Amino acid sequence: MSTRFIARLTALTLLATCSPIALADDDKKDAKLNDSVMQRLQGRWEVVGGVNQGRELSEAELKGTYNTVATNTITTYDRNEHQRFRAVFSIDSAEDPIQINMTSVPQKSTVAKRDLKVPTEDIVAAGILKFEGVDKWTLCYALPGNDRPTKFESPEGSKVMLFHLVRRQGDPVPDGRSASKTK
Repeated sequence: MSTRFIARLTALTLLATCSPIALADDDKKDAKLNDSVMQRLQGRWEVVGGVNQGRELSEAELKGTYNTVATNTITTYDRNEHQRFRAVFSIDSAEDPIQINMTSVPQKSTVAKRDLKVPTEDIVAAGILKFEGVDKWTLCYALPGNDRPTKFESPEGSKVMLFHLVRRQGDPVPDGRSASKTK
């Protein structure tokens, strides 16, 4: 055997042996990044700006609207604390920008009882998010059945939603009651 052949064989063997270790390390790093992002998202967030498929939302539409993030559930409430949207979500912080997939959960169901055998392709909203400092973030997502946005914008005629959120005091209570009403 030639020296060149042996050198290539050795390199391939080393690559094959080390690759699983490198992939496992990458998976651990990705999991830590996802955990860090999930921690930052936890809490109560006031919606301070938004664009609905190219139409800027008015101050009157946004007033009192907030989101809560508790574990892997995001819930939107209106000014009267009526639930408007709830989804379980997953993130991929290894991507830039961070990717989020939100699967709608019916208002009356509990996440634990949700029938996971139901086809979910048409109820998953694929999006992106970014943090702006410690207490601000932007969420941009396509309505279910549409491609994930690549930019933080919601052009006219698109099926893309864009929201700017600011952290507010108050604990997220997933069942829709405000923290003051639960005492």
